[in-house]
Amino acid sequence: MSTSSPVPHELRKEVADALLHLRPARERKREYLLELIATVLLALATVGSAWSAYQSTRWSGEQSFEYSKANALRADAIRAANEMALLVEVDTSTFANWAAAWSDGDERRARFFEQRFREEFRPAFEAWRAEGLAPGIAPPDTPFTRPEYYPAPRERSRLLNEEAAATFDKARQATQNGDNFTFCVVLFASVLFFAGVATKLDHASLKFSLLALGVVMLVVGSAYMFSLPQNIGFRIQ
Repeated sequence: MSTSSPVPHELRKEVADALLHLRPARERKREYLLELIATVLLALATVGSAWSAYQSTRWSGEQSFEYSKANALRADAIRAANEMALLVEVDTSTFANWAAAWSDGDERRARFFEQRFREEFRPAFEAWRAEGLAPGIAPPDTPFTRPEYYPAPRERSRLLNEEAAATFDKARQATQNGDNFTFCVVLFASVLFFAGVATKLDHASLKFSLLALGVVMLVVGSAYMFSLPQNIGFRIQ
């Protein structure tokens, strides 16, 4: 009983090449064009996918940096607010002692505390005292309700909070940018899939359909990728 030996791979390849050359020139040209389109799609999709992945990583690092910066600014703002609270406590305590001495008619003790007012508190105190209707009658309210009373740490705390909020918004935008570039990776991966499958098909119409879909996905992915902010700088801290 005789058994047929398997056909060597090299022989099968030579037979396939020979059959290919027997096809009409128009068909061979179309086949070559489709193979060229598939190759170009694979190359461009690979580059686009790699660049999108790089951008996603860059924006992820930017996000971490901005979140850390926002947290540091928040901490500085809290420290400034605590410093302001301490200064307000000093001012209120000194003013309360002055008010007690003034109401007792002890000018010496009142002058003692007045000389120890902080310079930031003094303009508010002078403006408040100037509102007195008559000597010996205290003005309404207190110096702390005057617009002149504005401790420096309050302004610093406000500015730090505003900067922290702006930095936090940058961090959120960086997160969104990273997610958008990750979506680009998905689009280019689809192009790689369509172009790769198309090279394995023998039916020209199916191959053309997949390549056309790959071209559309490549155009959409490229347009979307280039519409996003590109992060190509290197931060040196």
